[in-house]
This record gives sequence, structure tokens and C-alpha cells, in this order.
Amino acid sequence: MTIRERAREMCGHDMNGTGGLWAAQRIPDGHVFVAANTFRIRELDPARDDQVFSDNLFDVAEWNGWWRPADGRLDWLETVSTGEYSHPYYSLSRVWRLYDRMAPSLELPPYVEGTYTTAYPFSAKPDEPLNATMVLSLYRDHYEGTVFDLTNGTAAGPYGDPYRNPGPFDNHAPFAPGEVRPGAWPRPISPLFCSYSYVCQGRSWLPPEVGGVAWIGFAVPAETAYLPVYAGATAIPESFTIGNRSEVSRDSAWWAFNTVTNWARLRYSDMMVDVRAEQAAVEGAALADLARADAGALELRNSSEEEAAREYLTNWTVANGEANVDRWWGFSDRLIAKYANGMVSDFANGTTASPGYPADWYDDAGYQYGPRIYDATGLAEIPDLAYVNETVTVAPGDELRTI
Repeated sequence: MTIRERAREMCGHDMNGTGGLWAAQRIPDGHVFVAANTFRIRELDPARDDQVFSDNLFDVAEWNGWWRPADGRLDWLETVSTGEYSHPYYSLSRVWRLYDRMAPSLELPPYVEGTYTTAYPFSAKPDEPLNATMVLSLYRDHYEGTVFDLTNGTAAGPYGDPYRNPGPFDNHAPFAPGEVRPGAWPRPISPLFCSYSYVCQGRSWLPPEVGGVAWIGFAVPAETAYLPVYAGATAIPESFTIGNRSEVSRDSAWWAFNTVTNWARLRYSDMMVDVRAEQAAVEGAALADLARADAGALELRNSSEEEAAREYLTNWTVANGEANVDRWWGFSDRLIAKYANGMVSDFANGTTASPGYPADWYDDAGYQYGPRIYDATGLAEIPDLAYVNETVTVAPGDELRTI
């Protein structure tokens, strides 16, 4: 998923190994462009000064029978792509969600007529200016509060786990002509299989080596903490360079954050309160300290000590990164202890609770007809019987007579 100044989209095409096809369209100033595994550029017009494309595009499209001049303007998406390559809304739901979060005034519909819809704009101007914290939050989205909300429903379990194991129709096989697949899980903006994500921030009022910052997030965006790396840094923390999915390592930044994601899934809605607080603390401290680091680097740079300024930025980047990776390991250890064995412990106050499941989950699971009552079928057939989450004490053997 990308937010960029010019949207460039490329399509491979065999022309005796000599190249491919591409199209690009300028993003208006102040607008955001969202791409999510499907082409977003539509009609191409040689007369437009905000579009450019490969010289051979029209010839190749006509030669292959994909487009004819009589068809009118060439639609880049329809001409070179089958659109959604996995299932409906694999891409479009993410496009819709980001535009809807940034520009809700557009009132874009979550459902559209198909993969070639024109319901969503090429780009959109946010209703309010976006800051770094808001942009990072966009990457953490599971469609909360929408028709696609992955934290709701039976599939999310009792604690709102937004991640899903793939089903038979979640594969990426291309659609056959006329094929309609019966269903698949929505793909969130923050997917479980994400290895890393990043946000590149350019602060034009500062020199490039100081003003350029890449916010790096390891593992899954929703549960990670984004760590800043200066463009002028000449090295990164060693833990950023270590990673092997087949072997857990305390030396790896990736495993620090991935450990928290996997543990949080056991009691997601509760643990995410802790995770969000820790994210805010780490990223908030980094944002605040960037101003100090900027000033230190600028002072050296303005004294004609450019190499010293780069060394300063490198040292800050490495120290901040390693300190927060260590902090995240410590946080993961505290999270494991706090929520161990299905309990929730407050070690500072010396208390431990066993809160069980949410009331609606007990209802959905048929808990009230559990092993204490053996005639569960008979109970379920009683007209107008409803679980009201109230406890009634009766004498042994009088359960059914009481009801």
C-alpha cells in the first residue's frame, strides 16, 4: 500500500523480451493516493498533462485485441488487468477504508458493483491535515466500526481477534471467466502475515539528511511500535538486521514485535489496551525527541561539520532503536506474566482476577445450557427462554421446576 507523489503502475508484457507497459498519473497537491494490490489509474488521455504512459501502450493493446480506437479512451485498469485477483474487496475494501478515514465527507460507499467500479476517486484530499500519528494509525486498521469489522462476530472469538486463518477461497488464484467465489475473509490493512511496514516523512523545511525520516515498524502494524530512522544516518541498529522466522531470537527486533502480536491474540481486546498505551509512549517519546535531535544535527551542520552531523544522527537512530527494541522485549515479558494462564494480574496491587468470557460470548456459546443441566435440548425448546445474564440459586434437582 503506497501514498506517493505520482502514481506509477506497470504491467509485464512479452515483446520478445524488450519491455513492458506502464502508466503514471500525477497526484494533485494536498491529495492522498491509495493503491492496494490493484491498478487505480483509469482512462488515459494523450492530451492530459498529468498523465504519461509507455509509447507502445495503445499499439500493444490494439494488437492483442484488448482495446480498439472505436472503444473510446483506453481504461488502463480494464485493459491490462483482471482487477481483483483474489476475491471481491481484497483490494477495494482497503482503498475505501483509507479514503473514508481521511475524507469521511466524501461519504464513499463500502460496497460497489464490481472490480471496475468508478465509485472511488483516483485520489482524495483529507478533510483535515494528517500528522505522523494519524498516518501510523492508518496502517493499524482492521475496519473497526464498519461493515467489514474483523474484531466482531463469531470468527473473532470471545476477545475480538481480527486475524483469520485462510479459508478455501482466500487463495490468490486468478478468477476464471464468469467465476463467482462464494466468500472469503476481508483482508485488513494490518494483516497478520505482514513482515514490516514503513512511513517515509519528508520535512521540507530541513536539510534532506535531517528532514527525511523513515518510521519502521516490524511485524504486524497494529501491534508494532514505529521507530524513526534518519535519512542522514549511516547505520541502523544491529537488531534491525537480524531476522529468521524459523528461530526465535532475542537479538531480533522483528521477533520482539512479533512475539507481542502472537501473545495478544489470546485475549486481544484486553491486551490491546496495554499495547496501545505502550505504542503511544514509545512513538510519543520519539516524536518529542526528534526536535532535540534535529537541533543537535543542525548545529553541527551549520558549523560546517557535516560528517559530524551524520554521525550524530546515526548515533541517535541506533541508540533510540536499540533502547526501544529492549523496551519492547520487556513489555512482551510483562504482557505474558499479566495475562498468563487465562488470568489478569495486577502485580503492583497484588491482585489476580479470572474474568472469564464476555457475557455475549457465553450466550452465543450456549454456556447457560452447559454440563450442570443435562436436558439442554429440552431447555432450548422452551418458548421465549432467553439468557439474561442473571444468577438464580435453586435447590439441587429443582432446576427445571424452577424454570
